Amino acid sequence: QKDDKVWLELRPEDFNTPLFFSPKLSSGIGEQMFFGGLMLPSPRLVQFRRVHNQVQLIAINGQQVAKAGTPEARGVAAALSPSLLGSTAVASQPHPERKTVLIDAGAIFVSDLLGLGAALQRTYRQGYGFDGRNSAITAVRGKPDLLVIEASNHYATAAIAVPQPGSPPGAPLPTTPSGLPDARSLFLGLHYSLAKLPAVPMAPRPADARVGYFVSLADDFSDDLARSPRQRFVNRWRLEKKDPAAELSEPVKPITYWLDRDVPIKYREVLTAGVLEWNKAFEKIGFKNAIEVKQQPDDADFDTLDAGVASVRWMVNREPVFGAIGPSHVDPRSGEILDADIGMESLSSRNQRALRGYCAEDRDPR
Repeated sequence: QKDDKVWLELRPEDFNTPLFFSPKLSSGIGEQMFFGGLMLPSPRLVQFRRVHNQVQLIAINGQQVAKAGTPEARGVAAALSPSLLGSTAVASQPHPERKTVLIDAGAIFVSDLLGLGAALQRTYRQGYGFDGRNSAITAVRGKPDLLVIEASNHYATAAIAVPQPGSPPGAPLPTTPSGLPDARSLFLGLHYSLAKLPAVPMAPRPADARVGYFVSLADDFSDDLARSPRQRFVNRWRLEKKDPAAELSEPVKPITYWLDRDVPIKYREVLTAGVLEWNKAFEKIGFKNAIEVKQQPDDADFDTLDAGVASVRWMVNREPVFGAIGPSHVDPRSGEILDADIGMESLSSRNQRALRGYCAEDRDPR
């Protein structure tokens, strides 16, 4: 990093290698699902691709597949396109020893990579657009198997649209975010994780329509005699017994949830107990202490939004929407849950107290 520039160093083997991409909102506007701490839907697999002197970040089309190395796989590749998320020119000569090259990270990640400007336009019927001049990368953290890039994106509109007289009944009308000092300007914090995929994909488990699961979908064109190419895999954690022969065994790697440091202290104990209650269910399928809970220290050098860090977070929203929400990001090859961030709305407890108060008033004979 130098001044306002952040450079990514890419090795030859980093190109055309699938990576797990996990984007989140680190800060929002407290309404209309623009919530700080919310996982965002996105392409799950990406790769860097070099075309002459240009480096592209490509979203891999992973829903249509065929067995690698077969004519069917070549047919799928010819029929279906990936998507371009961003691109930039190679900014250096290859390193004389490592053969690596540098690219400008801001050219890709300081952008409306996820299309949030269009989402703001649709939501409020205003002319919000991405303002690159007032947007920037704010933090970078690198590990051997994980790269985290945090950015602050500014969205703005020159003027605020207002409802026009004579609009047809039922026509969508322009509104504005109600919690901003000036509705013409807002910032969204973006948290991007790029992580290595598991070297060996987890064995997928076919979903059964009679049982409610979140699922991953894929159309496998390897066998044209199959009734349908559509495959549905259960989204689940990878749990493996330390002692496969034991009726009850601890897992090789437990499911670990971190309580974010933004969770009020008075709720941490009961949230921990709630998460650990699930261990009773896992014991019925042979796992002891399948889930553990840890508290993120105030001085932690990681964010619970980082990929691979499952968390329970506290969301301060302007109005109650969902009470609590538990999205996850999975490996589309197998349905393995690689990241999950549970959001608890701060207004939920307040609303429950208010509801009990109203009920008490109704019972009061006075």
